[in-house]
Amino acid sequence: MKTRMLRDIEVSEVGMGCMAFSHGYGRIPEEKYSIEAIRNAYENGCTFFDTAEVYSPNLSGIGHNELIVGKALKGFREEVVLATKLMLHGLGFGGVYKTIRSHLAAIQNIYSM
Repeated sequence: MKTRMLRDIEVSEVGMGCMAFSHGYGRIPEEKYSIEAIRNAYENGCTFFDTAEVYSPNLSGIGHNELIVGKALKGFREEVVLATKLMLHGLGFGGVYKTIRSHLAAIQNIYSM
């Protein structure tokens, strides 16, 4: 698969949006199917995956999609680029910076499981 540069990060020209593995387009597939689809995309040259902490059944949970993506990428996480979105709500002491740092630390834990 062809690649492109996002400044100094090389990614596949075609990325995989992972939202539908948790909500959005009808029935949510079984986790096994979702993991298999992500791994097949990687095996066919995809190195750019998009997720978000809010992607979950009925948008009722946090991290559902990120957990699926994390499980799927186990063993080759360092070979791909992840894009994720987070919600900035209820900002307390430390504001945006602290919230983003906290989110990134949580995501780091998910993808290193």
